[in-house]
Amino acid sequence: MTFRRTVLKLAAAGVVAAGTLGMAASANAETSWSIGIGVPGVVVSEPPPVYYEPAPVYTPPPTYYQPPPPVRYQQPAYSVPPPVYYEPDSRWEERRAERREWRRRQWEREQHRRYYEERY
Repeated sequence: MTFRRTVLKLAAAGVVAAGTLGMAASANAETSWSIGIGVPGVVVSEPPPVYYEPAPVYTPPPTYYQPPPPVRYQQPAYSVPPPVYYEPDSRWEERRAERREWRRRQWEREQHRRYYEERY
C-alpha cells in the first residue's frame, strides 16, 4: 500500500510538473491545450481561433468650407459729371473780330474791283 501511494504521488507530481511546463509553454505561445482524462483514448483539440483587432485607421479631420456671402442685388447707380463751362478768352474774341473785319474788307475790295472791271 505504501508502494502504491508512492507511485500515485510520483505520477501526480509528474502530471502536475508536465502541466506546469505545458502551461508555461502555452502562455508564451498564446495557445491553449487540454487533456481529457475521462474520455477513452487521447483527444487533442485545436486551439480556438485567435482574433486580432485591426489597426486603427486615421483619417484627416473634416474640412470646413465657409459658405459664400449672400448675394445682394440693387439698382445700378449712374453718375454723370456736372457740365463744365469755359468762358472764352477775350483774345479769341478779338481775333474773331479781326478776322471778320478782314473778310469784310476783302469783300469790299472784290466788289470794288468787279465794279471797275465791268465799267472799263
